[in-house]
Amino acid sequence: MSDTDIDHDGQKPKGVFSTLMADGDWLYTKGEYKKAIQSYTTALTLKPDDKTCYVGRSKCYLTMGQSENALKDAEASLKEDKSFFEGLYQKAEALYYMGEFEFGLVFYHRGQKLRPQIQEFRLGIQKAQEAIENSVASPSSVKLEIKGDLSFLQKDEERAQPIAAILNLTTEKKLQTKKTPKSEKTTKQLLGEFYSDKKYLETLLKDEGTGGFCFCAYFICWQHRY
Repeated sequence: MSDTDIDHDGQKPKGVFSTLMADGDWLYTKGEYKKAIQSYTTALTLKPDDKTCYVGRSKCYLTMGQSENALKDAEASLKEDKSFFEGLYQKAEALYYMGEFEFGLVFYHRGQKLRPQIQEFRLGIQKAQEAIENSVASPSSVKLEIKGDLSFLQKDEERAQPIAAILNLTTEKKLQTKKTPKSEKTTKQLLGEFYSDKKYLETLLKDEGTGGFCFCAYFICWQHRY
């Protein structure tokens, strides 16, 4: 065993990384999200490309209401493996809670195609579809409903509170978005290759009479495309 296999405390880096990951997971289940983020961040200094670590930190950010940070980590987890289903789910969740229901739906569908046995993808598809329908039917008053078994998102009371708060603020965020448009540059950076799809979907959804039908048709075409 060479000197490079041992860190300054006499422990193998691999062992230190595993310990930090375990600490992050444990702190997350305890509801101590800031401390969990610190553990995951430190672990990433040892293994900068670990996709599971990025997902863990993304979950913390999302539960704390920091959707954009959650999205960045989810995308980082998919950098080397576009079919990493946990990363796809986190990206879909982040987009959903950012109010990007159409693109959240795209990634829920992609994940379900890879792992049809995981019910979280099915539930994600359901809630994203309902959000899109509500947006088209009544764009000035979006109301989301939680249906099905979402216990995996509510393991304890502390986790449930920020999630409920995000849902309750969805209408307010939608109204604020009309007053303060997102930076096109920021949107392009976040969505990358899907930016052109977003612009087209926005055009379709502006037509209240045919938006829902056009979106479904376009989504079917999109699936064949990817």
